[in-house]
Amino acid sequence: MSHPDIPAATRRGRFPRARAVVVAATLAATVGGCLDLDVTDPNNLGINTVFTNAANTEAALIGSWKAYTEVMRGTCPTLPLAVYANMQTSTSATYLEYSQEPRIPINNRDNLNCLSRYIFNIYFEAAAGARESFLGIKQNNLKYGTVSAAFPDGDGTPSRKIFARFVIALSQLQHALLLDRSYLTDTITPGYNQIVDTLTPWPVVLDEAKKQLRAAIAEAQKVPNFTLPTLFINGRTVTRDELVRVMYSYLVRADVYSARTPAQRAAVPWAAVLARLDSGITRDFGHQADPAVAGTGSTFITNSFAQNTLRLSNRFVGPADTSQNYQNWLNGTVATRSSIQIFTPDRRISNTTLTIPATGVGKINRVTSTMGSAANGAYLTSQYRNVKYLNSAADSGSRTFVPAITVAEMNFIRAEALYRLGRLTEAAAILNATRVPAGLKPVDANGVPAGRDCVPRKEDGSCGDLFEALRYEKRIELFPTTADIHYFDERGWGRLLPGTPVHFPVVGRELITRRLEYYTFGGTEDKTNAAQAPNAHRP
Repeated sequence: MSHPDIPAATRRGRFPRARAVVVAATLAATVGGCLDLDVTDPNNLGINTVFTNAANTEAALIGSWKAYTEVMRGTCPTLPLAVYANMQTSTSATYLEYSQEPRIPINNRDNLNCLSRYIFNIYFEAAAGARESFLGIKQNNLKYGTVSAAFPDGDGTPSRKIFARFVIALSQLQHALLLDRSYLTDTITPGYNQIVDTLTPWPVVLDEAKKQLRAAIAEAQKVPNFTLPTLFINGRTVTRDELVRVMYSYLVRADVYSARTPAQRAAVPWAAVLARLDSGITRDFGHQADPAVAGTGSTFITNSFAQNTLRLSNRFVGPADTSQNYQNWLNGTVATRSSIQIFTPDRRISNTTLTIPATGVGKINRVTSTMGSAANGAYLTSQYRNVKYLNSAADSGSRTFVPAITVAEMNFIRAEALYRLGRLTEAAAILNATRVPAGLKPVDANGVPAGRDCVPRKEDGSCGDLFEALRYEKRIELFPTTADIHYFDERGWGRLLPGTPVHFPVVGRELITRRLEYYTFGGTEDKTNAAQAPNAHRP
């Protein structure tokens, strides 16, 4: 199926080597990038003139972390990612191109598109800010903290340089996980605002990101202990050892979430992942949202309890249903489906219409009103929304702790590693830590106990096996942590709807401006997610 707004779209265009004669508008805006062009800067705005002030350079470094978190805090691209991951559904005309079924190609020619634009541009903005701060500190001999004979460059200077390496590595990692290809950047390439001008396939970008994370870990382990001020990760002090643990946890993400197919997910080095988890985080890593501090609020969290044109997908809550309503919905078609009420013993999902669960384990409640813009597709409507973060003022997105990576996420990865390694009883014990308090029967190596009240259920209505229980627990417990991890999971587990992209293209303006071959992903003619089929989902 072709998309009328994307004439002659190439599904997987191969990139000819670019002529370095045109500077991409997107990179000019976000990275300030110059591709080795012989251009005279009349204002002499280089590292040696702009980044000579220690306070200003540190502010730019702090801003680079805010830019990094911006991608997963905003509506774009988190809403399309959550929709693609079958976590949320939307009837809004603005986002129909992502939620509608059958899936259609991404309109990558639209510079305002909600996916590739933000993923491509803003992670480069984060990397550029961190890189320029790093080079400013290095080239201009900036000093932080106390200068002494033991620390002639200042005892706070190593931590700033390590933090810069950290932000650059994470930005590269996100490009490897989300895009089909990208540019490489680092802290040591000579020159101001230069980047490698060849687009590199995602496996190479992934290897580079992991290499940079390992280098940052090694650098941190060589210097004395430090504590980053709370301004760096707003409201949170982070020690050297904790930052090292965070980087080990991101290496775990790199191995697990890079898989585009079930075969690749199965081939993850699970024994190595399991071992590395012991070096990972021991408390949730993220920042404190504060309406008085710009760049800290999370629209994604606010959207998690939206109830007008954005609610939870029936495919999210459906596996908890014991009434057959979900199976009947699945057996319908786009033309016949509408919202459904489910009935479940899982106390995290309310069978009534509670507004805010004041006590207990409630996370999801039923809404009796019809979704706004339901005329755009009754099959997209839902009666459920997440209320985990809902407070009486409905302003938690601007005031709550905003997680970047959590202990719970790492625990569920541990459960999957144990499952993949055949240690089923140990995996089941991790799942029971959240199942049993929710009122569900404990699982064992054989999966969910049989019975009329079994949860979760497969799409044919039979009781789920241990892996289905793992998938269900991770999804219901972690939403809304960050939208990308749910997308990565559904992709690696082969649960994306047919036609859903398994990764995203370089933003169209970059391709067009640099005279590269235009391409996009998504839609029923896109064969890149063919490995997702067959699965039980039916559009």
